[in-house]
Amino acid sequence: MRKPAMLLGTLALIAPLAPSRGGAGGSDAAALGSFSALFDDPNGGANCTSADQHARCKPTANAVAQLPDGREIYWSGLEGMNGVDSTVVTNYGTTALNSGVRILDMRAGGPRFSGTDPFDGGLNPQGNPDNEYLPGPLHNDDVVSNDGDLFCADLKFLADGRIITNGGTSYYQEPGIPGQPSSGIVELNGLKNTAIFDPRTDRWSQVGKMNWARWYPTMVTQADGSILTFGGVTKLIKPIYPNRPGDSFANERHIERFDPSGGRWTDLPDSAKKSFPLFPRMHLLPDGRTLFNAAGQVFDPMGGSWDEATWNFTSVFDPRTNTWKDLGLNDFAGLPLGFRGTGISVMLMLKPGDTVARFLSLGGVPGTTPGAYIGQAATTITEVDTTNDGFRSHRSGDLHTARWFTDGVMLPTGGVWIVNGGDRDHLITPGVEFANLTSELYDPATGRWTVTPPQAHGRSYHSTAMLLPDGRVLVGGHAPVGTLYGRPTDMPHKTFGTSVSYADPSFQIYSPPYLFWGRRPVITGVDPQVRTGQILSVKVDKSTEISSVRILRNTSLTHLVDADQRNVELQIVGRTADAVQVRIPGNTYLPPGPYLLFAHRTVDRGEIPSVARQVFVDAHLTPSQVHELTQRAAAQARAELAGSAAPVGTVQAAVPGPAEVAAPAGAATRTVGRRGGRNTGGLR
Repeated sequence: MRKPAMLLGTLALIAPLAPSRGGAGGSDAAALGSFSALFDDPNGGANCTSADQHARCKPTANAVAQLPDGREIYWSGLEGMNGVDSTVVTNYGTTALNSGVRILDMRAGGPRFSGTDPFDGGLNPQGNPDNEYLPGPLHNDDVVSNDGDLFCADLKFLADGRIITNGGTSYYQEPGIPGQPSSGIVELNGLKNTAIFDPRTDRWSQVGKMNWARWYPTMVTQADGSILTFGGVTKLIKPIYPNRPGDSFANERHIERFDPSGGRWTDLPDSAKKSFPLFPRMHLLPDGRTLFNAAGQVFDPMGGSWDEATWNFTSVFDPRTNTWKDLGLNDFAGLPLGFRGTGISVMLMLKPGDTVARFLSLGGVPGTTPGAYIGQAATTITEVDTTNDGFRSHRSGDLHTARWFTDGVMLPTGGVWIVNGGDRDHLITPGVEFANLTSELYDPATGRWTVTPPQAHGRSYHSTAMLLPDGRVLVGGHAPVGTLYGRPTDMPHKTFGTSVSYADPSFQIYSPPYLFWGRRPVITGVDPQVRTGQILSVKVDKSTEISSVRILRNTSLTHLVDADQRNVELQIVGRTADAVQVRIPGNTYLPPGPYLLFAHRTVDRGEIPSVARQVFVDAHLTPSQVHELTQRAAAQARAELAGSAAPVGTVQAAVPGPAEVAAPAGAATRTVGRRGGRNTGGLR
């Protein structure tokens, strides 16, 4: 969230921009794909309309991850916003609630929802002991039940499929009068907490705390399975630290490393320190270094850090020397402007032997403080040659619709699909922007965008989009700030018709065009334990048809950021009658963790992916886990070969099942009863 002072001088920029509502030729699913019907959790809280003020809302998918057992976990953001009586500034320090966590299970067909233990992750139930109050008694932290919020924590996968989160939010009023909950100004404090979610038990636990509290940090899994965390801020509104004045008015510069075996964080040497925006856009390069792609969230217009100018430079971190090297300024609309605020950064597909990594950046606004207000259509390709630190940044094809806070999903075929977001900065004038209903699909080979069908709900802020194992995309989220930092109302919903002022718990599923091109290949067997540097045999129904095999890391997304998202093509080195053999590259291409393995066949329109098989790279699974994964994958393969699930083209179904086989082009679609129980392929 940003300071209310940002409203001054910006109201004159509000213009009646027309909302983006439609895509071209929306009925041609084979060219554009299609959306399912909307669905949501029938339980889990109130719907958060104006009639539900002060009720606990149904969680909205502000953060989401694809669990290795085939389910999806998500949690909300800005819970308690519906309880604001007057303004966010004066009320939200006490009305805020810890985010609720929910699990979505579509493995048996229709959606089922459940909770976790504890329901909110269980952080700081007695209050946050690490709040850094200003000197003196002028603060109010009477409400301690909102001091362990997973909102604004980052999340990643450990090698064995458990989820790790770091950071989060603690709310209080500063200044504020104890005993007077509405007499103060909201303050947000980052958390030092580290939480672990185990999908085998659906329980949360805690491990060693970080040395530095963080709100909006970014974690990146390293080649050896350790995790580095970058950026974030300890206090958002008033970052003043009397006990360490040198860190005041700045974001967190310390970099910490998490050791999964010991469950502890350690500081890297001072030579590794660097200033970052909130949720910096980071990526692991094919040589094991980490890239900062000169993008992130900016706390306009007052700024989050006095040294923001350094964020303009694309930089790489070398873990061997604990040092940084600046590469240059990224292009923005043909100009070397450097920094992109509140846009996305996606590593494009890596192929065998690639030493040049390519990154697609889009959306958001140019520049650090004071930045800009209107979302942009310009896209950027950044190329980093890891052999000599060669750097090139250039403009790619522009979006059809300018966007702010959009989500980008790497598809198994190599394209990037984007959805969600608004036409201007929600945090400067919350509740005034128009949501972008359109979605678009990027072809890296041509640099061109195709407008795909519009979604049913506008999701302008705190939205998500995630690749599912069956090749579809789950879209959800939208948790806005109160309109113009006041009490939430239904004004945008009733006036503009593109988004609502309250949290939106609904989901919608997008089926990309490749799911309507004909029969899908079937992976009939694969060892779920994948080792880097070795040959893997992938059993398939028709090996001569397989054009490529690719592996994509399970999604773990929040605030547009999934630093571990990657798509790596595996070199085919041999074929037998019923299998292809592929070479697994090193751990700088595939750091340890859970991945979705796809096989593809080529038709005139392009490649058709199989349903994925869940595998783990360089993880140490127990024999029982390997047996369960193998048995469930075999059941899934039998179901796919028998065609026992509804075709993807059955658009009328709200949520078709996961083991989907697209009907051949022109064939009638039908829904058939599922055989053989649940086809999940996971840890549970």
